[in-house]
Amino acid sequence: MSKLPKFSSNKKYWMYLNRLAFGSGCQCPGCSRGLQERYVRKYLWCGACRKKYRTTAVGGSWLYGMKLSPRQLFVLLWCWQNKKSPDTARLLAGVSYTTTARWYQRFREQVPEATATLRGLVQVDESYFGKQRSRQPQLIVTGAIEPDTRKVMLRITNSRGQDALEQFVLDTVQIGSLVVSDKWYAYQELSLLGYAHESWNHSNGQFAGTNQVEGVWSSMKRYLRKLYGSVPTKRLELICKEWMARQNQPSWFTSPENFLRVTFVPR
Repeated sequence: MSKLPKFSSNKKYWMYLNRLAFGSGCQCPGCSRGLQERYVRKYLWCGACRKKYRTTAVGGSWLYGMKLSPRQLFVLLWCWQNKKSPDTARLLAGVSYTTTARWYQRFREQVPEATATLRGLVQVDESYFGKQRSRQPQLIVTGAIEPDTRKVMLRITNSRGQDALEQFVLDTVQIGSLVVSDKWYAYQELSLLGYAHESWNHSNGQFAGTNQVEGVWSSMKRYLRKLYGSVPTKRLELICKEWMARQNQPSWFTSPENFLRVTFVPR
């Protein structure tokens, strides 16, 4: 369980956002003169240009229109990074469940692409997300993991056919790597594409060779049930993108400051 950090004051977080938006010297975008920070009314003032600036409205920032206090933003971001349930996050931040869910989604939308080319030993598998009996469609996600580095690639294929799975392997795994899969027929011709191939028969209880990629499905679905009470497929593409970033760029999720340094880049 993640230890709850000691969160700073609203003013300190506001000043931190100012420096992300206007540089370490907090300089005016127009004349490069130092801006005066006026915390009470939450704006910065340039005495030369006679202009006001707000951190959340600079250059198309994804914080535009934010009604949270800076401290609430950092608390919600920390909770999302540490996979806290929305119920826990709303209590810590002092906001509603709806607000928490909306901001979790906004954080997910800001995650940069974190793709990787897997090599060496790579485990590959597919999994169904959603239930046929529910109102949401059932989707198939194909995944690959490099056990040595824990790097992951995921893709919604909506098919377990040979063409779809071979294309996924070609796009994500370096030629010459050892691909480990189950006995599904679609993987049986990977050797013709330049891969070494090893298969394990799940029907006979042989899971050791693919246990890490099976663990990816278990972790993802457990995380989604914790957040939503079920495994939703409505925003599954964004969820897969988030999960790849968590695995391939873990430093982005070690603190709110690290995530904001990567994503809060006003244009």
